[in-house]
Amino acid sequence: MLHDRTPALNQVGAALVGWISRTFADVGPEDFALTLLVQPEADRGAPGLAHSQSFSHRGDVQFYPCSVVKVFILAALHAAYEAGRLQRTTELDRAAHDMIRWSSNTATNYIIDLLSGTTGDTELAPGERERFAAARDGVNRTFAAFGWPEMAGINLSQKLMDDDRYGREKQFVQHGGNNHNRLTTDAAASLLSRIMAGTMISTTHDAEMAALLARPRTRDFVETPGAQVLNYLGAGLPEDAPIWSKAGWTQWTRDPLASYRRHDVLHTVLPIGTRLTLAVFTQGKRCAMDMALLPRIGEEAWRLIATEAL
Repeated sequence: MLHDRTPALNQVGAALVGWISRTFADVGPEDFALTLLVQPEADRGAPGLAHSQSFSHRGDVQFYPCSVVKVFILAALHAAYEAGRLQRTTELDRAAHDMIRWSSNTATNYIIDLLSGTTGDTELAPGERERFAAARDGVNRTFAAFGWPEMAGINLSQKLMDDDRYGREKQFVQHGGNNHNRLTTDAAASLLSRIMAGTMISTTHDAEMAALLARPRTRDFVETPGAQVLNYLGAGLPEDAPIWSKAGWTQWTRDPLASYRRHDVLHTVLPIGTRLTLAVFTQGKRCAMDMALLPRIGEEAWRLIATEAL
């Protein structure tokens, strides 16, 4: 990743990884990955995390990303607007809002159809299958064109499902073996930090995306199903800490390659002015079903960074 690695943040990151292993005895180092980007108070003149320190634990390891992939779909949508490849409509705005704010799979799949010019339905014959796959890989080509090393090897071509897949979606997810969506915490943290820095698409598009990713800390919002604050990283932060985030969670989906994951990528600001982005991906039933896991990791990350006054 294109950020500075410093002894101070390496110490904080190593302490966080060690704390997770000690606190959750049955969560091994291979069960999670995390990436931490920090912009100290001294660098507040630069927007977002444009100049930041970084630490990662298994940050380049690919995970099935659940709904964290929706931030990438949002960025691809705004890239299409900026390039004039897609006409903006009221319905697309509504879908983008519901995809991010409430993590709607239906809204996400609507956007994927429009970005790719495809629809999901019955099985396809071999020739049609290849054309379908090429069209749906368009989002991957969008990110490949940016040329960012941390985005290498990610896959953003699959729709979001509540359980197993059928018809052409089943064919496509098995295309070439395992064609599931895949992301790393390095990629997720980098994307969110670029949006918050206003350097992803443009200052206007990035501000719109950031507004959708904002998670109000009001009781009404936090307790709304789908708000993705409770049980995630933001729940462990002080109530006055602003949050921009996108989480993902699966239980048993009848597809072992997509089951039992709990992830979050979050941006926040400490009272002393330090800005940070934290991405945590976990896998396995133990992690997926522990509602306290991510909140406690978020709380400990906040405590360690505040203590070191990075």
